[in-house]
Amino acid sequence: MLEKYRSTALELDTYYRERDTSEKALVAELSRLYGENSHRSIYAVRAALTDWLCKNCEIKVFEHFPFFSEINAGRHRHSWGGLNSPVGRFLLDRQRELWLDRFRIETQPDRDAGFLHNWDNPVGVDHFCLGYDKILSRGFSGIIADIDEKLGEDMGEEEREFLVSAKSCSESLLSLAERFSREAERLFCETGIDNYRAIAAAASRVPKYPAETLYEAMCAVFFCRECISTLEGFGVSTWGQLDRMLAPYLEADLARGRIDMAGAAELFHMLLAYTDVRFESETQYNETSTTIVLGGCDRNGSPIFNDVTKLILHAALDGRYISTKLNCRISSKHPREYFDLLSDIQSVNLAVFVMQNDEVIIPALVKRGIALEDARLYVGGGCHEILPANNSVCTRADTWISLPRLVLAAMEGEEPGSFEDFYQRFLSTVQSYILRIEGLKNKYEALWSRFSPMPLCSATIEGCVETCRDLTAGGAKYSNTALSLLGVGTFADSLLGIKTLVYDEKMLTLEELGAVLKDNFKGNERIRAYLVNRAPKYGRGDVTADALAARALKDISGMFGQKNGRGGDYLPAIYPHDIYRNLGAVCPATPDGRKAGEYLSRGCSPGETTEVKSPLDIIQSLGSIDLTDYAESVCAEITLPRMEPSRGKQAFVALVDSFLAKGGSSMQFNLVDRELLLEAKRHPERHGDIIVRVCGYSAVFVALDEERQNDMIARAVRDM
Repeated sequence: MLEKYRSTALELDTYYRERDTSEKALVAELSRLYGENSHRSIYAVRAALTDWLCKNCEIKVFEHFPFFSEINAGRHRHSWGGLNSPVGRFLLDRQRELWLDRFRIETQPDRDAGFLHNWDNPVGVDHFCLGYDKILSRGFSGIIADIDEKLGEDMGEEEREFLVSAKSCSESLLSLAERFSREAERLFCETGIDNYRAIAAAASRVPKYPAETLYEAMCAVFFCRECISTLEGFGVSTWGQLDRMLAPYLEADLARGRIDMAGAAELFHMLLAYTDVRFESETQYNETSTTIVLGGCDRNGSPIFNDVTKLILHAALDGRYISTKLNCRISSKHPREYFDLLSDIQSVNLAVFVMQNDEVIIPALVKRGIALEDARLYVGGGCHEILPANNSVCTRADTWISLPRLVLAAMEGEEPGSFEDFYQRFLSTVQSYILRIEGLKNKYEALWSRFSPMPLCSATIEGCVETCRDLTAGGAKYSNTALSLLGVGTFADSLLGIKTLVYDEKMLTLEELGAVLKDNFKGNERIRAYLVNRAPKYGRGDVTADALAARALKDISGMFGQKNGRGGDYLPAIYPHDIYRNLGAVCPATPDGRKAGEYLSRGCSPGETTEVKSPLDIIQSLGSIDLTDYAESVCAEITLPRMEPSRGKQAFVALVDSFLAKGGSSMQFNLVDRELLLEAKRHPERHGDIIVRVCGYSAVFVALDEERQNDMIARAVRDM
């Protein structure tokens, strides 16, 4: 972080270290209100709780920090939104024995057997994106006017209750903004400090009215993201596509002399510094679930690369901020200057972004029923998760299915006569399991709107006011659910191992191979060595191996499209989240030579037993897969050795060009050196500047726990 922002960082850090979140007192008050309103609808209860929090929670306006949103509503320092807070989760948990606990109990056997990793919730309460465009262009005064107009129509009781609650919660949010304005004005009168005056003026206008300046627009986005998620108990995991949304405000401000480029740069530094300070990124790792989306295109398909893009990327580079994840949308239409800026960041070992290919992801979204103009405005929320901005609620990154474990399940039973017979049995096993998990999720997801509606968030999402339905009841224009398929490389290599060992070479029967795996290759190292070293492997550019992986992934993608509990579709996803460790720990040995308990493969990267000679081989293998079958980001990770910046930039640009040409979906890099990482483990005090891309997030290497550090070292060994 640049020294000029240290006073702001110290102010934020001191506040978060010394603050008492008052969770017990707040929960007690909410319990009292809940009891008083228990005879009313759940929408009326939500409105009463929201109103009390907005009017009674302690607020904080900072002397140096230019944005306002800090309410003491039970969030601890390292939480994103309200889902980690007993206050934010109050309604979600209030009747958990009727749905959350039952869902957990019914899925526990699957977790124990290594088929599944999931959270307690049958629905995802993170990775949301607010309707930022509506907030900026209409303001909540416009949103309330839309609700009032809708209330003039005939409708059912539940629809009216939702709209009344959405209006009430919107008005409560505006009363909270007014509190910030009054408090900032009071502090300005006492101190004469300009930052207080600026906050007082901004909070008097946004988010009530449409934003008019860059500062107002950034305040509106910041305030709504932080406060709405805190109040309703979920995670808004993205600031949105900021360069598209904010460029018109910057352009107008510059033309009118309201701001210069240095002043605009300072605002973006403050935005990035906030996340690093709040989550103590310089000294420890804490998940932030915070992204900024850059690049991509507008609703008409025109590429986005402007002064806001440059300001944010330069701020990240100059300040070495690591906790706000930069999801950089790219395409062959983007200017070379964009890629040069990204290569500048990567070449100085600042692994803080993922690149997402518009030319694959937009068609993938359209293939899954998203209108083209909506698909063009997709954002990445959390890590790499994809959803259309403004109009979508896709619950995701809460359920991971182990494909390698399903391979093992398919090995049980009568001996298939051919590999094709086995392959069809495997597909049937996968299909049956997907339907089973979808059935369990739907059974309990149908209860979401009964126990924890989100009318304030819904008011910003296209479709909800129009249909008079909360987003938890399917009101959003798109209400999809993604199930993540984990261990692509491991399962592809396992199929290849079975094909080669059992059906091509006939070294063992399927039953005999199963026995070897159950014994974890004990006394059968020759078999394991054959699987590791001789059997074909996905990810090395082997045409035959890649063709089988591509066929399997296409066949599996075709198993999706069933309806969820909100009327949306189920989508297939391949997230590279570090659940590959959790599911690997409970997965027996697999037919690729992997031993029991070892990690599964990451995202769409090769299996952990695969020796990769060149990153171009990985990209070549990806080119064999039709990734437009997966409307969620399918991420490949490329690990390269540390190199001097000019050489690193050349390698980066060459790989990006190849990635685009081959039709990759998402890609991220690490430039690491094994010996340097080992030295950092021994002497962490000397190496606080090593930044690594762990999964969908970045971290200071020495701030990671030992397991994650060892994982990064193992990648450096294998991938180089």
